[in-house]
Formats: sequence, structure tokens, C-alpha cells
Amino acid sequence: MATYQFLTFVLPRKPIEKKYGGIPKQLEIKHAEWEKYWENYDVELNEATEPEFEDAISTKWWKGIQINIAELRNEIDQIIPRATWNNESWKIENGEVDHDLSIDYNEKENFIEDFRFRTDLRDSKLNFLNSMLELCDRNDWILMDENGNLCNPNIRELAKLLKNSKAHLFITNPTEFFDNLK
Repeated sequence: MATYQFLTFVLPRKPIEKKYGGIPKQLEIKHAEWEKYWENYDVELNEATEPEFEDAISTKWWKGIQINIAELRNEIDQIIPRATWNNESWKIENGEVDHDLSIDYNEKENFIEDFRFRTDLRDSKLNFLNSMLELCDRNDWILMDENGNLCNPNIRELAKLLKNSKAHLFITNPTEFFDNLK
């Protein structure tokens, strides 16, 4: 992952409200468990096994959510070009900006398993980010950062999450960013 990109997960609002009786400020992400999971992941098999733990990333929030995946893909195609290597990935990388988006869609069971995008913080035009925020707002989806912090899909709330991100630190103070890696 490029250090100047801000990772954002897209989640449907209703299942979270139902589970928690509202939208909490943060959901738990078990970073240590994910590290173990990826250490034991067998690239040769090229098939993901389900994690043996539950957190905000492993929970199937989209299961039971009716979505027209073809329509969603078409909407995303209007925002960002489709990547050549995968039908479920989109990417803009032209030297000036580097945004990407991916959806893992379970065709067999008809639900989104994972929906995420990364915003290049060097992009001052914000076209990609604003388009994603509009898409999420229209569909009653919320956003989550890599630490499980939740926000509504608007620039003001997302900016609060961005200010505490590693990507923001890298852009604003690269020396401190690298010192923190030690």
C-alpha cells in the first residue's frame, strides 16, 4: 500500500445499526489476528480460508443486503476506470494521483464480501473522493478507516479520520512517520 493513500472500507449502515442499536464511533479490528492470518495464508493454494475470529473486517455486513452488482459496477465505472487485471478492481494511476477501489463479490451467494477504496491524499481536486462520498450517501452506506473508526460519507467527518491516519502523517511529516516505523 502506498503510504500517501487513505484506506476506507464501505459498509452498509442498517446491519451495524441493528447489531449495535445505532452507529458506534468505532468497531473492533483485530490487527494481531490479521497478522497471524496473513502469515499462515498459503499463496500457492490461491484460495482464502475464512478467518477463525470475528471483527469489523471479517463480519459479513453485506450478507442479506439486496444490491444490483451490475448497476453498482456501472456506477463505479463512471467514477474510476476498471483495472485491467481484475473485473472487480478499479484504478487511476497517472503519476499525479493513485486511487483504487475493489469489491469482492460472492457470485454464488450474491453478496459483497469486501468493499474498499484508497484515496490518494496528494489529489487536490477531490473528484474521486467526492464521487465516492456521493455514491455512499445515496446508498445509505458508512465509512470505516483501518482502525475501525466509523463516519458518515461526508468530507467533514472523513477529514477527522484522515487527520489521524498514517497517510496524513506521511504527507505532513515524513520524518515523524519514518521515526514511528522503528
